[in-house]
Amino acid sequence: MSLGNAFPASFAQAQIARQLKAGMVIKLKTEMDDGQTLEKRFVVLDVSDDTLTCVMNSRISNFIASKPAKLKCQVMIDVASHDFMDHDSHIDCSRVRPYPTALVIDQLCKNPGWVLGQITEQLRDDICAGLKASVTTAVALTNKCCSSLEQAEL
Repeated sequence: MSLGNAFPASFAQAQIARQLKAGMVIKLKTEMDDGQTLEKRFVVLDVSDDTLTCVMNSRISNFIASKPAKLKCQVMIDVASHDFMDHDSHIDCSRVRPYPTALVIDQLCKNPGWVLGQITEQLRDDICAGLKASVTTAVALTNKCCSSLEQAEL
């Protein structure tokens, strides 16, 4: 039994809720576009009723590579600057993915190791540029996400 298990669930939820903020990298288990449920890494863009995120992929898919508008929204996250990463990956900034914050907190409480780390200021700027290049994300949503990232303490 770990020390964390000695505390009430509400305490753990409050701690995770306090930590959950723009600029964090987390892992979630969620259903992806192809219907598969996977553990994936996400960059948190904003936290309110929904946690707004961009998904990370180990490689750029052929589908995205064949779409210039989506390809220019892929932002590399490197191991050299983010030691919590296992390998260089790509953040898909062509689309913002919302998840209910209560669901995110619940998953992170059950898996505290899924709170991975923070992005760098340079990556934050690159993500905002990728979001702004997206033709599928509403400008108001992009502005909200970039504003949250710019206000985050990284």
